[in-house]
Amino acid sequence: MNEQDDVTVRQVPAARFIATGWLVLVLVVVATAAWEWRMRSLGLRAEDLDDSKWHWSVERRRLEAGDHDRVIIVGSSRILFDTDLDVWEEKTGRRPLQLALVGTNPRPVLLRLADESDFGGLVVVGVTPDLYFMDRFSYIPQYGQVLEFWRQESPSERVGHRIGLFLSRHFAFLDEAYRLAPLIERIDIPDRPDVRRPYFDVWKLAETSADRQHRLWPRLETDARLRDHARQVWGPFDGSGPGPESVARAIEESKAAVAKIRTRGGEVVFVRAPSAGLYYESEQHLAPRARTWDKLLAETGAFGIHFEDYPEMRGLEVPEWSHLSRESATRFTRAYVEVLVREMSWLRKNTSEGPEE
Repeated sequence: MNEQDDVTVRQVPAARFIATGWLVLVLVVVATAAWEWRMRSLGLRAEDLDDSKWHWSVERRRLEAGDHDRVIIVGSSRILFDTDLDVWEEKTGRRPLQLALVGTNPRPVLLRLADESDFGGLVVVGVTPDLYFMDRFSYIPQYGQVLEFWRQESPSERVGHRIGLFLSRHFAFLDEAYRLAPLIERIDIPDRPDVRRPYFDVWKLAETSADRQHRLWPRLETDARLRDHARQVWGPFDGSGPGPESVARAIEESKAAVAKIRTRGGEVVFVRAPSAGLYYESEQHLAPRARTWDKLLAETGAFGIHFEDYPEMRGLEVPEWSHLSRESATRFTRAYVEVLVREMSWLRKNTSEGPEE
């Protein structure tokens, strides 16, 4: 047997590593440019910053630091999509902190504001009946722990979020809704009967800019397929709705939160944004106004704005039955802010004082 060396020497064939590196770089740039072009052709754009628990945490920490104009908005996606922060600033000189969250019940957020902060300004609470009067907090997994996450977010997560914001301002293909996994789930493959498949998960609905300003994605106003898909996601419209016990619990919790905020000189108002089509009909049946909205205002003693009560808030465009078009959202915001300004003189532009003690 021949003895072998302890170290095997392998001859590396000559290669043009620099040329190979340049080739790889060119391929990556070309592929990225092609994907970016394709995404922009679908209506995506740079400066669409997405939304997440990291985005929400930034705004929540601003509240903790006192970096606000004494107006906070909490709620679900309707008040989030249907509020134009620029109009708020134009009409009042104040820019609200936007703390509404997609697919969530705002009551826990309202309760945390009452119990864990010293906020004494105006809290605008968006009421979507099938969410506000239910016991469940979030239908979106990533928001399940958001109420604690803003305190626990690590330095590396904060840095990563800032890097993501920087890149999103330059590249459209980073849109969360158009990454590979969500696109695969949108393939319309028939599944077993009575199984709600990933195809019926929420697709892209909004564009998001600074301060968590959400606006309905324009394609939902013009693309019938996307609009019809969103309507199917909101259904089926034959559920059970909130029961008497959950409605009573919602009202009692709201009453307690309103009282605590008022002890600090603050105020709470409730806003019911428009809905339409089968979604509106379902809300009328499963969470009728007399059993939910009217009782909420009567028990809390809070002021409320229901779109049905104001002519200028009716007849607006609700393309997929749950969120206003961009133009209608601006009109709705202008209308409801004008009502608030009439009711609360301190909101008038160039007035620095807050709610009266």
